[in-house]
Amino acid sequence: MQKFMCVRLSKIMNNKQQLTFLKKEVIRLKQALKEKDKALNKCIKQSSKKMSQKDEQQKSQNNVLEKQNEQYNHYKICEANWVKIPEGLFYHVGHEDIPEVKIASFEMLTTPVTFEMYDRFCADTHQQPPSDNGWGRENRPVININYQNAKDYAQWLSKQTGWHCQLPSEEQWEYACRANTVTHYWYGDTPDPRMMVMATGKTMPTPGHRLANPWALYDMHGNVWEWTSSFKGDDVILCGGSWYNKANWLTSNARNISYPDFCNNNWGFRILRIKSVI
Repeated sequence: MQKFMCVRLSKIMNNKQQLTFLKKEVIRLKQALKEKDKALNKCIKQSSKKMSQKDEQQKSQNNVLEKQNEQYNHYKICEANWVKIPEGLFYHVGHEDIPEVKIASFEMLTTPVTFEMYDRFCADTHQQPPSDNGWGRENRPVININYQNAKDYAQWLSKQTGWHCQLPSEEQWEYACRANTVTHYWYGDTPDPRMMVMATGKTMPTPGHRLANPWALYDMHGNVWEWTSSFKGDDVILCGGSWYNKANWLTSNARNISYPDFCNNNWGFRILRIKSVI
């Protein structure tokens, strides 16, 4: 009997120990589950936050694209029409006696200002659009405008968009045209009609089939002479040559001059934008 009681007591003790172990195990498992739930909730919150941030970024990008589309639809110019010109030194090639000029970085319109760009300005300011000589408008460079017309356009676009637009100086223009080259043309010393609009009898669409220079600028040689902000006495300097000229007038350092109030059917312009002051 005593032996039976001892065995039974031993079983009871073992059962209590097992029960205690199981209770502790249940507590441990509950705590582990609680930690897992906590980690899962944290992960869900982080994932939701990332998704929210991604949605906000996408929304912001969509807003930027929508704004650019609105700008393009109204002004026919958006961010894609600008290219950054890096800072550097401008050398007067062939005139080593003239000191070098430090050029600060700026952005430049990849093409001359076109009729579709300029016609928007005329419509908004209630001006008579210039004649295209019957050659076509849209993406052809605007012609038959004088120096003041070009300045007025740059000022109008600045006011409308908040950009800081202006005509380039002759140094800025040639610096951008050369794109770190020292040859007659940005592509070399031998004139290549495939690279330029020259002796065609009229303007051609821009950019057209010509290649861009190393800084992604089109029609820096030919199509239209481009007004600059630089003066020589009472005359304004134009750069680049035109459809009317032969190759020797289309070099990177070719210059023309005119009274500010004169216009011609082979004169146009392109503008630059100073990003840092926007």
